[in-house]
Amino acid sequence: HNVPIIFLSGDKSLCQEVIKINPFIETVAVKEGRGNSTINIHPERAIELIKAGVKKGLVKEKGDMMIQLPEEFNVEVEYPRHHEARRNSFYPRASLLNSTTVGFTTDDYIEVLRFLHFTV
Repeated sequence: HNVPIIFLSGDKSLCQEVIKINPFIETVAVKEGRGNSTINIHPERAIELIKAGVKKGLVKEKGDMMIQLPEEFNVEVEYPRHHEARRNSFYPRASLLNSTTVGFTTDDYIEVLRFLHFTV
């Protein structure tokens, strides 16, 4: 829909991946994953950094922050137990790739999000 991504906040690894895709997008890492836990900055500090980041993003050239999505999305989800994969392979247009992996292909990113919402 030609809407630029001007700002992203969240996990440090996510911010690093977004910068690899497009270094013009403003990011603020407010937490970092460590095993099964996270290290978070103080909520008040996070709010300050997010507000400053949004302000920086809003004054940038919007065309620089556009991301070209692929024409097709191929998603694979691997489950620790085979019965979870089998159950989730019944999602519309999904397929069982092997005993623990479900595949899903679409040209619509919203469908990717829907697939992940119901199968992960």
